[in-house]
Amino acid sequence: MDEQAWPEVYAYLREREQPTETYVEATRRIRLDGGAEVETLVFLSDTAHPQWAGALSLERQAELISGATGLSGPNIDYLRDLVAHLEAEGIRDAGMEALLARVEAISA
Repeated sequence: MDEQAWPEVYAYLREREQPTETYVEATRRIRLDGGAEVETLVFLSDTAHPQWAGALSLERQAELISGATGLSGPNIDYLRDLVAHLEAEGIRDAGMEALLARVEAISA
C-alpha cells in the first residue's frame, strides 16, 4: 500500500470497525503467501466491553444473529459474506459454516 494513503485507509477502518469501540486495536506480524512477513493492524474482541457476549452456545449465537441488524445491515448478511470470503480464499471454517446453516434454518 502507498504509505501516503495510510491515514485515509486507517480512518476508514476505524469508522467501519469501531463504531461502538468493541475492539482493541493491535498490530501483529503475518506471513504472506510469498513468505514475506509484514506488520498488520488487527481488531481484537475486547472481553471487558459491555457488548462482549462471552461463550454462547451455537443455538444462542444463531438466535441472536438471525434477529439482529447492525449499522451495515442484517447480521445474517455479514455472516454469509464472511463464510463466502473465507471459502474464496480456500479456507473452510466448520464453526462458521455450522453457525450459518443454523441461522439460515432459523430465518427460513
